[in-house]
Amino acid sequence: MTNSIYNNPSFQHILSTTEEIILEKGCRSTTLKDIIERSGLSKGAIYHYVDSKDELFGLILKSKIEEMNEKFHSTITRSIKEESPNQGRFGVVSQFFHSRQNSNDIGNLIFIYLLSQDNEKVKKILNDIFRYSKETGTHWIKMGQANGVIPKTIDAVKMATLMMTFSYGLRVTQILATAEEDALEASDVFKVIIKTLT
Repeated sequence: MTNSIYNNPSFQHILSTTEEIILEKGCRSTTLKDIIERSGLSKGAIYHYVDSKDELFGLILKSKIEEMNEKFHSTITRSIKEESPNQGRFGVVSQFFHSRQNSNDIGNLIFIYLLSQDNEKVKKILNDIFRYSKETGTHWIKMGQANGVIPKTIDAVKMATLMMTFSYGLRVTQILATAEEDALEASDVFKVIIKTLT
């Protein structure tokens, strides 16, 4: 990962331990005490990185965006070298939207939990994640434009915001859809975006 905190093995251990506990107990029931006990790290080691579980959850979301960004760069680099069809270069973006449809995706669980919190610290965490995601999406679109995959006439910032709107909408739809026919397929959203971008 590009951010040095994510390169730290101790911090990676905290993240993976937290993810395990969330999948077992859910976000609301997961505590920093659980994370300290399961990870085998001291309280000081945890608090060296974060002040609260909500902040830790926010860092997990950022780490997921970083992972997706690395996959995207790797895919773009490989497809340019192999001169793959343009559509293939969007495979990572497709995966991103498909993960938003999975109610057990750790990112979805954390995102919905954080949305349910009503305090200024969490609002700041969500604002930071939104900005970071939008910057990442803008970068992806600009890369596509530089490589002739996306028309230069597309406004990268506005398109990244549209992608975020679809992404957030998919997460909420996943929770609210009571019947299969109510749920929007990630592939449908992806097709619309690809059509717009190419």
